[in-house]
Amino acid sequence: MKQSASFPLQIAVFAVLFGVATVLWFGRDTVTSLYAAATGATDPAGEQGPRPKKRQVPVVVERVGRMANDVTIEAIATARAKRSVTLYPETTGEIVELRVSAGDRVKRGDVILRLNTQLAALEVDLARTKLAAAQMKLERAETLRESNVNTGAQVEDAGNLAAQSKLELEQAEESLRERTLTAPFDGVVGIPGVELGDRVTPETSIVTLDDRSALFVEVEVPEQYLSRVSLNQQVSARTPSFDDLTFEGLVAEIDSRVDPVTRAMLVRASLGNTSDTLRPGMSFAIELSLPGKSFTSVPELAVQWRSGESFVWVVRDNEARQVVVRSVKRLSSFMLVDGAIERGDLVVVEGVQRLREGIPVTFVEPVAQTGES
Repeated sequence: MKQSASFPLQIAVFAVLFGVATVLWFGRDTVTSLYAAATGATDPAGEQGPRPKKRQVPVVVERVGRMANDVTIEAIATARAKRSVTLYPETTGEIVELRVSAGDRVKRGDVILRLNTQLAALEVDLARTKLAAAQMKLERAETLRESNVNTGAQVEDAGNLAAQSKLELEQAEESLRERTLTAPFDGVVGIPGVELGDRVTPETSIVTLDDRSALFVEVEVPEQYLSRVSLNQQVSARTPSFDDLTFEGLVAEIDSRVDPVTRAMLVRASLGNTSDTLRPGMSFAIELSLPGKSFTSVPELAVQWRSGESFVWVVRDNEARQVVVRSVKRLSSFMLVDGAIERGDLVVVEGVQRLREGIPVTFVEPVAQTGES
């Protein structure tokens, strides 16, 4: 019976306490004002006494820097000479004179080899004799026409024969010249593929000739970077043959079209070789630096993502402010971003989980800027 009576009493006490708590909660501003009037403290409206301070959040910050969004194109390329040919004879014959050996430097027009010319020389002499006879016949026909002995048709026939004989002489002389192989430009010859006394044809490879005063290397540049490429941009190259040296070159030629398959365009660079150190066929590691626009650089830890957008916490007037940014490029330990932040601003890199818009923060002043170039 006692237990039945105590239960309603407990319910009544709980109801009274709940009512008092409700009154105190909804009347907290009035209670605070009465307390302030009794003690002389200032209420939150600010009539008297100190205003309650917000709790400061300790954070770690770094200063924003600025850096150019440069791109470096790297590629492995095989060098070729500025000019390079393989020489072949123009006609069939036996080599009677071979004037070069591997490594010789020749000038344009220098003789490389000669084939036997005996038959060709005889053909020249024969053609020259026929031409002389035809010219004499033409002169005789013209003289007889003046004496009304020959007709004009006979003179014309004699003239045609003389012209034909002249062409035959020129043809024989050209055939004789073809038996001499000369250098088409200044360069260095390779190892000859023939020897004195060999019989050669127009399909026989005689020797290579390279103008290696400069070497060409080619790099494919992606389509998205074409606006950054221009003539005479600097290129650096390294080769395993001289792993302690870096060779400098310049962009010499830019192709006229983009490859529709690779979406890249061919860029040709020239490496100076006045000391004749480099050789065609060498492999090179090429680096082509392409300058880009400047962006603010922030530590990678400072960039946060939410609802599909990225942002950073910036400290202004010792308070945290959320600034939306666009990520441009991720680098080793920091990022280039575009947004309403400037070089020298402070961004939070540690303690971001406790931050809210406008919350006071404490921090230690950083020493340097981030990613400064």
